[in-house]
Amino acid sequence: MPVSALASLDTSRYIALLRESLPETVDIFMRDAAGTLVSKQTGGEPAINEHCEDNCAACPLRTMRMDRSLQVNRDADATCYSMMIFTPSDEIAGSLSVVVPAGPTIGTPLSTAQVERMLDSVVTCIERELRLTIELDAMAQELAGRYEELNLVYENTDEDTVTESDTEVHNRLVEDYVDYLGVDLVALVFPSQGRIFIASGRDDPITDPYGIIREVADKYLPHAEKGNNLLLLNDFNDSAARELGLDVPYKIIATPVQNNRGGIEGILICLNHLYRADFYNSDKNLLSVMARKVAKILHANFDALTGLKNQAVFDHVLEQALQTATRQGHHHCLLNVDLGSIRVLNDTHGREAGDAAIRHVARLIRTKLRNTDHVAYLGEGHYGILLECCSLEQGEKVAETLRNLVADNPLAWDDDSVDLEISLGIAQIDPHTVKLDEVVEAAEIARRSAKELGHGQIQTFHQDDSGLLDHKQRLKWVSRIREAMRDDRFRVYCQAIEPARPSGEVFHFEVLLRLLDNEGDIVSPSEFIPPAEEFNLMPMLDRWVIDKTFSIMSAADYARHTDEGVVSINLSGQSLSDWELPDYIARKIDEFGIQPACVCFEITETVAFRDSEQALQCMHAIKALGCSLALDDFGTGLSSFSYLKDLPVDYLKIDGSFVRKILEDNVSHAMVASINQIGHVMGLKTVAEFVENDALAQRLVEMDIDYLQGYAIAKPVPLDDYMDELDADVSASAGKAS
Repeated sequence: MPVSALASLDTSRYIALLRESLPETVDIFMRDAAGTLVSKQTGGEPAINEHCEDNCAACPLRTMRMDRSLQVNRDADATCYSMMIFTPSDEIAGSLSVVVPAGPTIGTPLSTAQVERMLDSVVTCIERELRLTIELDAMAQELAGRYEELNLVYENTDEDTVTESDTEVHNRLVEDYVDYLGVDLVALVFPSQGRIFIASGRDDPITDPYGIIREVADKYLPHAEKGNNLLLLNDFNDSAARELGLDVPYKIIATPVQNNRGGIEGILICLNHLYRADFYNSDKNLLSVMARKVAKILHANFDALTGLKNQAVFDHVLEQALQTATRQGHHHCLLNVDLGSIRVLNDTHGREAGDAAIRHVARLIRTKLRNTDHVAYLGEGHYGILLECCSLEQGEKVAETLRNLVADNPLAWDDDSVDLEISLGIAQIDPHTVKLDEVVEAAEIARRSAKELGHGQIQTFHQDDSGLLDHKQRLKWVSRIREAMRDDRFRVYCQAIEPARPSGEVFHFEVLLRLLDNEGDIVSPSEFIPPAEEFNLMPMLDRWVIDKTFSIMSAADYARHTDEGVVSINLSGQSLSDWELPDYIARKIDEFGIQPACVCFEITETVAFRDSEQALQCMHAIKALGCSLALDDFGTGLSSFSYLKDLPVDYLKIDGSFVRKILEDNVSHAMVASINQIGHVMGLKTVAEFVENDALAQRLVEMDIDYLQGYAIAKPVPLDDYMDELDADVSASAGKAS
């Protein structure tokens, strides 16, 4: 047992534990196997300290029994309790001692059993840490002994690969391994990509290396997929060679290169001529380490599915392109590519077909790019391409070539031919480019615009293109909305809905979503709702509103009883397409203890009729929870009345464009009267929106409208304030009643 092992431990926490657990202790000593003090803490006068050290030293290790028994040494001044510390191999590592003075004590005197239990617990912890330290030292010594062997693995840093193409990285790997291993051939095979990288030794080259490697990889891959086993073949008459069906005149060692999910991403293969020395298990171990290093490099720099650069590496490439543009005056083209049919392919043929299509397009793109160009897979069917030293005109020609190439080469899948198409957006990095993010955003905007045009279109971003600039402004709202959600800058407002005739409702209001900008000012919903709808953010916002509304009402102790009132919450068309929405509403109702009968969800007429089958299923599911439904903006559709009987709604909200004109326009008056009459015949309650003055409100009451909503009734206020007003009104009513 090395003396340094015990001395290297941080003993301060053990000393502190003993001092706290045994307050009567004066001194604490830890000694190594040679009796040398490793740690010491004194707590008494100098004279008693010196006496304690002599007292402890009077109990030498050589007199102790070879077990954990407590050793006790008493005299007239103090008692020394000692316990040995052992190594994992039962050698003496040292001892731990505490000294308790004789004479009067504060409180109950320490018993020998108390001291023994405490010392045993602390010594156990020390031995456990000692065992770990010894094991780590042994591992360090072993690694030091294999330093030269492992050095070949770590000489290839991950960082220095990010500026290279994937082909350069893979070629350099196999070339380095040939030199380090001293074998006749090293190959790195990517079966799913159909790519092979080979490096040969300088002497006696192997004939037809690609043919040999293909045969080995084809035979070995099914074997490896069963258990990811390493392969070592020195004699092709052995059982493993016969099992694989290999008949090549070389000695072979091979191992799989695994991806993050444990699947096989590639195969690393070494070949030697038959006259060379046999491969041994140590070679298998070394090759396995090398395969892990290859996997690490690939994972750090390349996409596992396609073998193309990943997002991080592509960002680095773009940064370098910006530098050459601004410093050397170069022009580069950035292409944002979208494989538009990937979701349909996943739904109709399965995810494996979708992955095959992604790899297929990646291979096609590679064939038409120069060695100086860069291509990356960015996920979800999106590719990024940087065409170095390329004008916009040349970039458009490359984009057209790629679009036609994909269209002319369908994917072969399950004895079927699947047509594919890509949409491309183009932007330029030039000497005037200031921010790289703006170019990336421009290419994405152009790609989105191209996709909206359909059928594999190409769009180039120009600074004077008003349509793309408008799209750019809308796209900025995506990050602004997500940022506002993260920074908690959304607010729940509400607008009261007043019954035209007295009712027993305590409250009835519509929930409204508001957004605060960075200065705390309210942003009009007309600014952020359309972009949220365009970029499919409404389901996120709708769920937030539901959660926040229920939380506020629950905290105020409202919506607990069936006839208490109605809170009306808007649902977007995108939310009605969410099959999980009814379950989400049910969970929130249960979580906050909300009475479902107090909750109404508003759906616009255009949404309900545009996707009637999907909307109907979601609406019926919400009704089944006990909630009510309102049809908003009713009267704007051409077929409103014919479809109304099929919708499970409870309220009709008459579109404000008719309501606000009934005093001066006979047609609007007739429309509102007709909607109100038909609604009542069907047993529905009617709500008139945009009631902007008292005269309008009076006429609507005369027309027998059930509820009024608008600025003449109440302006929107924060929901928290509305709840406070309700509390005040309820308290005042209770006071009058008493």
